[in-house]
Amino acid sequence: MSGPKAGMTRLQRSAGLLAAALAAGRLLGASPVPRPEDVIGFRPGSDRKLADYETIVRYFRALDAASARVIVRDIGPTAEGRAMIAAFISSEANLKKLDHYKEIARRLALARGLDDAQARALAAEGKAIVWIDSGLHATEVAPAQHAPELAWRVATEESDEMRRIRDEVILVQVPVMNPDGLDKVVAWYNRNLGTPYEVAPMVELYHRYVGHDNNRDWYMFNMPESRNVGRLLYDELFPQIVYNHHQSAPFPARIFVPPFDDPMNPNIPAPVMRGVATVGDAITSRLEKEGKVGAISRVGFDTWWNGGMRTAPYFHNMVGILTETALWRYATPHEYDPAKLPRRFRNGVPTDTPTTFYPSPWRGGWWRLRDAVDYILTASLATLDVGARKRSDWLYGMYLMGRDAIAAGKKGDPYAYVIPAAQAQFDPTAAAKLVDVLRTGAVEVHRATAEFKAGDKTFPRQSFVVLMAQPFRAYAKDLLETQRYPDRREGPNGPPLRPYDITGWTLPAQMGVEGYWVARPFEAPLEPVTGPASEPGAVAGGGSIYLLSPRSNEAFLLANRAWKAGGEVRRATAAFGAGGRDFPAGTFVLNGLARSAAEAVARERGLPVLAVESVPSVAALAVIKAPRIAVYRSWVPNIDEGWTRWVLEQYEFPYRTLLDADVRRGSLRESLDVIVLPDAPEKSILDGNAPGSEPPEYTGGLGLAGASALEQFVKDGGTLVALDSAADLPIDLFGLGVRNVLKGVPAQEYYAPGGLLRVGFDPAQPLAWGLPKDGYVFVENGPAFDEEAARGDEGEEQPVPAPTGRAQPRVVARFADRDVLYSGWLLGESRIAKKAALVEAPFGHGRVVLFGFRPQFRGQPHATFRALFNALLLPSSG
Repeated sequence: MSGPKAGMTRLQRSAGLLAAALAAGRLLGASPVPRPEDVIGFRPGSDRKLADYETIVRYFRALDAASARVIVRDIGPTAEGRAMIAAFISSEANLKKLDHYKEIARRLALARGLDDAQARALAAEGKAIVWIDSGLHATEVAPAQHAPELAWRVATEESDEMRRIRDEVILVQVPVMNPDGLDKVVAWYNRNLGTPYEVAPMVELYHRYVGHDNNRDWYMFNMPESRNVGRLLYDELFPQIVYNHHQSAPFPARIFVPPFDDPMNPNIPAPVMRGVATVGDAITSRLEKEGKVGAISRVGFDTWWNGGMRTAPYFHNMVGILTETALWRYATPHEYDPAKLPRRFRNGVPTDTPTTFYPSPWRGGWWRLRDAVDYILTASLATLDVGARKRSDWLYGMYLMGRDAIAAGKKGDPYAYVIPAAQAQFDPTAAAKLVDVLRTGAVEVHRATAEFKAGDKTFPRQSFVVLMAQPFRAYAKDLLETQRYPDRREGPNGPPLRPYDITGWTLPAQMGVEGYWVARPFEAPLEPVTGPASEPGAVAGGGSIYLLSPRSNEAFLLANRAWKAGGEVRRATAAFGAGGRDFPAGTFVLNGLARSAAEAVARERGLPVLAVESVPSVAALAVIKAPRIAVYRSWVPNIDEGWTRWVLEQYEFPYRTLLDADVRRGSLRESLDVIVLPDAPEKSILDGNAPGSEPPEYTGGLGLAGASALEQFVKDGGTLVALDSAADLPIDLFGLGVRNVLKGVPAQEYYAPGGLLRVGFDPAQPLAWGLPKDGYVFVENGPAFDEEAARGDEGEEQPVPAPTGRAQPRVVARFADRDVLYSGWLLGESRIAKKAALVEAPFGHGRVVLFGFRPQFRGQPHATFRALFNALLLPSSG
């Protein structure tokens, strides 16, 4: 062929080659853009191969070095000190103006100072910010392995679709949300590769403290990884779409894709749910076009709970997306026999027949890690594509939700939530902690500069005010109000339909803060809180003996520092007065502590401390020795064990970890005063991992020998603290004179799937020192206690026999007589009304402390940390 047309074709061909070379960075001596396998050493998703965190980071940094379309930056340390990274991937032109587009997103998200026309103009100019993360749950390995390939494709592909994505979207990619966990998983898998235990479950948490609960920390922000991400989401980037990858599809489906199941939290803006459906439809449509069958929706995953990586963004007017892709085990392939697939999903929907939300069933066969990676890549690209195609709609829609939230708040009902100043709180340090938690999640909080009146109450200066006229009103309102989960069952009076997660989380109640809703507008002199909310405390008085009320958790922190400094710790066994102040029973009296140490805690934590010249005249002062504490750890990973360790460390309680073999060796009392059994079923504690399921050194549990050693420890004067379901072990094996009244009760008669219940404490008892008379505890199907009843030959209850000489258990807290539920969902209130929630059971020379609630659940219920701490400080004997 010759002539002008042929010449144009050669010109077009040359231009295409030039563009490809530029994209690959091969001109003018630039480094070529590496493919993932060039750095990693294998294609992501290969059978029996997993890239660890260092390798994935090395790839992203190589991509950054080779491509002007990629910027990688550190975003903060993990719990173990690794550096988390985020990659910003878009066109070169967009990345040169990254700060400008971030500012547009911020202005639209916060909505203030804009009218609709200005917002439309900004939405037309701005770029959609789409967040995609991977690797939060480390054993769900495919998302993190897909991350390098997604980044490479977005940075280098020259299809029309990918050019449009780069032009319209700024991809923010966090390739590994749990770096510590990924390395733990890769090391475990490689250790067992080629052995009978190749697909064995891990025997430790895949996060130093919280394991799977790293996706349950998105309003408390207890973990450093959560705080790193929260700063990006709610303070810097304000993405319109937040996509959180996971890998646990309802079997035998290959991927769960939104829309989600009911119930929906009523605080979530309706446009968020519409956006979720839009993205979900884009994902499923693309999967179908590519022949990737087995996508299911509307099963299992609801939109009630606030606190997950994809749910907390809902309340910030962001479209949160969760997919759950199928997983066999790690990188090991598996063949599924079609004849052995289950015929129905958990909700009763058939698995082998097309249905509305499962229209293309998966029929079985081989499933490899690469299959999961391919599904995840399709879902990620579909999300980026719909982000690009509806770019201005996403931006303007976020503005509209912020605008409407501010307008609703100004209208009132409610208008504000008022938190009285520290001096008006039972715990003077609690309000500031709550405010700090709220502000980490981008809630706007103000402080009163003078006394004011709101509703029918007058509030002192320094009170906090959360005005509902703010863009993330839904988030503030949801965390501060009580939840009322709908009664959902399998037919009338049938078993309950299990919620996705907990059903009640009201933070003021969990954290011990008194607050008040105000329905109508009011005037008050307010200033925004822009830093830590705590007002620096001070040490009053001039002596060297320090008095601390037990109503604050910080008092225990200072006591631990006194012990560490070689000082003396005593506690008052009755209320007294000193320095013009009233001190309750349980007050700490510290001696031998440097004033600077007391001042440091007072200043940093807002803890009131009184220094006196001499020990107060009190009816009795109990000398408390620093307890030698151990936390039991099974080889069955236990999230509650991790949270227990984390809470103890926050208040500087020294402890050691106690393994099964340590317990079975016995002689525990020689080196320990307190042993904590975190929440775990009795069978799990006793039996551990079944033989053959793990390498032999990780099988078995305490066994009867270990249980006998625990019993002897208590008889010898030790304190055994059993949290929640772990209480069944000493109840069943020790003979404490206590029974769990809920053991064996079916779910349709009693069900408490995570919420707050009302209790009454007895503050005169040492276990309840520093606790209010009436309070709230977090319960998740835990036990409730009563005195053990005698039974006749036929099993019928008999009158309690004459005393046997055994000391009677002491009830420290009881569930309320009625209206037990405060927040969440509870079936079978009558089963626990008036029953004991916290019991001290003397046994031999020691005691067993039985908790019917979770005093440290996910690091949230600060108000009940003190119950656990008190249990650790009970005087020991023997």
